[in-house]
Amino acid sequence: MTPADLAWLPLAPILTPLGIGLLLLYPWRRPVRVGLALAGALGVLVFAAWLVAATSGGAVLVSSLGGWPAPFGIVMTADRLSAWMSLLAAVSGVLAVWQAAADPDPVREKHHLFGLLFFLFAGVQLSFLTGDLFNLFVAFEVMLVASYALAVLGSTREQLREGFRYIVMNLVASALLVVTCGLAYGVLGTLNFAHLAQRSAELGPNATVTAVGVLLLIVFAAKGALFPLGFWLPGTYPALPPAVGAFFAAVLTKVGIYALIRVFTTVFNQDPALPNTLLLGLGAVTMLFGAFGAVSQREWRRIFSFTVISSVGYLAFGLGLGTPEALRASVAYLAVSVLVTAALFAIAAVAERAAGSRLVTVRGMIDFLPLLAGCFLLCALTVAGLPPSGGFVAKYALVRAGLAQGSPLALAAVFSALLASLILLYAMLGVWRGFFWGKHLVMFPVYRVPLPLRAAAYAATALVAGLTLFAGPLLGWADATAAELSEPGQYIRGVLGDEPVVIPPPPTVPEAP
Repeated sequence: MTPADLAWLPLAPILTPLGIGLLLLYPWRRPVRVGLALAGALGVLVFAAWLVAATSGGAVLVSSLGGWPAPFGIVMTADRLSAWMSLLAAVSGVLAVWQAAADPDPVREKHHLFGLLFFLFAGVQLSFLTGDLFNLFVAFEVMLVASYALAVLGSTREQLREGFRYIVMNLVASALLVVTCGLAYGVLGTLNFAHLAQRSAELGPNATVTAVGVLLLIVFAAKGALFPLGFWLPGTYPALPPAVGAFFAAVLTKVGIYALIRVFTTVFNQDPALPNTLLLGLGAVTMLFGAFGAVSQREWRRIFSFTVISSVGYLAFGLGLGTPEALRASVAYLAVSVLVTAALFAIAAVAERAAGSRLVTVRGMIDFLPLLAGCFLLCALTVAGLPPSGGFVAKYALVRAGLAQGSPLALAAVFSALLASLILLYAMLGVWRGFFWGKHLVMFPVYRVPLPLRAAAYAATALVAGLTLFAGPLLGWADATAAELSEPGQYIRGVLGDEPVVIPPPPTVPEAP
């Protein structure tokens, strides 16, 4: 099939969760609701996998809404990067729905937990597949409206306190984004990514365009939870229901990282020195902040929330290096970060249920949950970046790219990356010692965990193991994606075509007879 035959495909991962979300607002009986949710999540996964297959040869799929071509109309686009992110989000969505189905929550389900989850999925997919800056803002709002509702659904005191911080931070970031959209349109006369790239290339290095890029960097750094703008994250994610928290942790910060990659490789790539320096510095600090935060915590999901922050720092570090090798390593590490985070939060859900506590200080649980202990060990090695895990492969590629770049700031960031990995290893060993190792005290009861909930954790860990087994194909895909991002002309031609964009003359009013 040609790209024109598949023009509808970028819309499918967006419209499917939107439609399923609307259906889930009807008060179905729980088995119907769960079946519908699982079928919908798997449907999104199938469409996302199809997108990956369709773009694997370098094609750029474009859906023009209302028949209006870019840059005049709204377009959805899918290249290798956006299809890859769509697939990772879809996998996380399946795992989240699986966990929610296996762990009944009558109060939250009565208030449309499943429906809100699917509206969140739709917003996330729209963020990855939109082809212009203003619709990225719209996607953020669709995603955030659902996430605001999910953050406070249940109305516990902790949820309301942490949800308020989450909402305020994201509203400020969204306000700055819409202002920046206006500035970008004022400077370049368009908001379509491909057309922005074309117009900024015509201008060359330009201080005003660079300033717009830095404003976007601040917005997306806040969405991605880079230090110091990620202060809301460690308290918010543990306050959520486990299934919702797992999806938030695995995917939402990656939306900010995706936007940074898209903007600073495809669009504003004429004067990369300042954005790259900022990203490198923020990444170096964020890696260490997340690692030290993980060591300081004693609750399962608080520890893993800080590992999410640290992983975002690694991604910013790779993007800030500004070389094709570093970009390749960052694309590979995206998959590692998403899947290992989903697995760790699924493991945390089982561990908290079995111990009846959020704390990791129960000890001796390896006797009752040996398979879960094995899963945690693999994920811990992946987070720390030790062999033979997929985390080692991606972090080794990042460190090697940093050493090859060779600037003083890059070398400082490499040191930060290595130190953060050691600290993360110490934090993970602390969890192992506190929860799995040692003699279990009879004063701590052990509760039965439903098999489907444990199976979700095992399945998520199997995907993490797959990163090791298929590290070669993963790096191959990342290499092709980085090469495509380093040559944005292919994306521009795929969206705008080979002919120059012609602005039609303004309509004239016919003279009165």
